[in-house]
This record gives sequence, structure tokens and C-alpha cells, in this order.
Amino acid sequence: MTIGELLKKFRVKQLKTQKEWAAGVVTPSYYSKVEKNLHRITAEDLIAILRLNHVKPWEFFNQLDENQQAQNVAFNEIEEEVNRAYYQNNPKKIEEIRQYVENSDIENKDKLLLLIDFNLADTLNNVAELSDTKKAQLKNWLFEQDDFDERTLRMYINFISIYDLKSNLKIGKKIAEKLKGTTETRKQEELLGVIINILIVCIEQGAYDETGYFVQAAEHIRTVPKLFFYKNMLVFLENMINEHFDHQEEYVAKCQWAIKNFDLLGMPEYGKEAERFFNEYQ
Repeated sequence: MTIGELLKKFRVKQLKTQKEWAAGVVTPSYYSKVEKNLHRITAEDLIAILRLNHVKPWEFFNQLDENQQAQNVAFNEIEEEVNRAYYQNNPKKIEEIRQYVENSDIENKDKLLLLIDFNLADTLNNVAELSDTKKAQLKNWLFEQDDFDERTLRMYINFISIYDLKSNLKIGKKIAEKLKGTTETRKQEELLGVIINILIVCIEQGAYDETGYFVQAAEHIRTVPKLFFYKNMLVFLENMINEHFDHQEEYVAKCQWAIKNFDLLGMPEYGKEAERFFNEYQ
């Protein structure tokens, strides 16, 4: 079945005219030729028409003739919808998408279900309750990643504790190299989150010699209001590291100043955790 034929099938099911179906996206005359396979339609206009008429894009693409491009589009559309539900803190929506994928024959279904399960667990704050099998699958999948987007960065931060130090250093450097120079605040947040967690792991395991690369990577990110929390945490960790190599009171004072900042900013729980960490690993 072609795109035009499938569009007509969905339109007729909703008892809409061509003008109603494509309203505001393309002209009725152009759309008429799309249904007759006389005109091609751009991916952007196609998605716009589907969303205008409340048709889930992945359902549409799953009904196209089996081909890799359609499968890829369906996969990407489901990922996008899951991400949207995640940032809307809507676990019910994620569960609905999971049910659809579970009953579909989409290519790479197991991988997609794994990603959906992570997002669902993260939304419900029970990532730790994922099965050991799923954790191992996520661990292997993340380790092999070359292109880190917001979701995979968030996943890595949540699972950093299940990697050994050597693996964390390798993944962390791969991420830092990939994202260095980015000006997107969201990616800067995720990168700083990765760096902070790796520095914590290094301090906990006494691997101070491995911290220099990550401290320098963080310093290249300009401080803006949205990143202040991360930068304050980095001040705290960097001065703990400095104090390890050169026992100066100024480093201790800066750590205490950073801890106090958490209290002043209305985040006393972070201040208490930072103070506990300092007392344990100083």
C-alpha cells in the first residue's frame, strides 16, 4: 500500500473530506494528487496531517509496505512520542505506547521496549527495580553508543553505578569529546551531569589522577543561570580534588562555601549530602 492509498484509508475511516483532512497543511488540489500517487508529500507535511487528524504516526508507518525507511520512521516517531511523554511526566501515556509496541511487529521491537521500560521506570522513580537482565542489556547498549542524545545521556547518568571505573572513564571521555563546544543548554546540563557523576566515582575510588581531563572539560562550559547548580557542584568537587593534592585551607573553605550555597538556594538536602560526602572522602 502506498502513502497516498493509506492516507485515503485513514481519511475515509474518519468520514472527512480531503479539504478537512489536509486543512492548513497543503492545498486540497495538491492533496488530491497525493492520494492518487501523482504528487509526493514531504515527511514534514505528512506528519503534520497525521497529527492534525489525531493519527499516531507510528501506526500509520507500520501499515505501509514493509521497507526499511518506513520502519525507521516508525521507530523514530515512537521514540519521539515516548520522550514527549517522559518530559510531560506522563507514565500512563508511556504505558499505552508500550502496549502498542508490545502488540506490533515493528523492527527492533526488543530494543524499543527496553528504551520504553527505562523511560517508564525513570518517570516512576524506580529505575533500581529494573531486572538484572534489563540492566545488563542497557549497560551493553550504552557502552556501544557513539552518538549520545538527551535520552541516552540521561540513561547513562542513571546507570553509571553499574559500570566499573575503567568503563566509566572510557564512556565519559567519549561523551565529552562528542559534546565539547556544544552551545545547547540542555546538552550542557547533561554533559555536566556526566562529569559530576564521574568525578564522584573517581573520588570514591581514590582515582584522583583520572579527574584532570573531566575538570578541564567542565571549565570550557560557560556558566549561565540554568547551569548554576552544576557549576556549584563542580566547585565543590574540584576543590576536594585540589585539597587531595595540595593540602591548603583555601580549598576546604571553597568546599564549605559551595555547601553553603546549596542551603542559600533552598536545596538543603543537597548541602547535607555534599557535607556528608566531604567528611567521608576528605
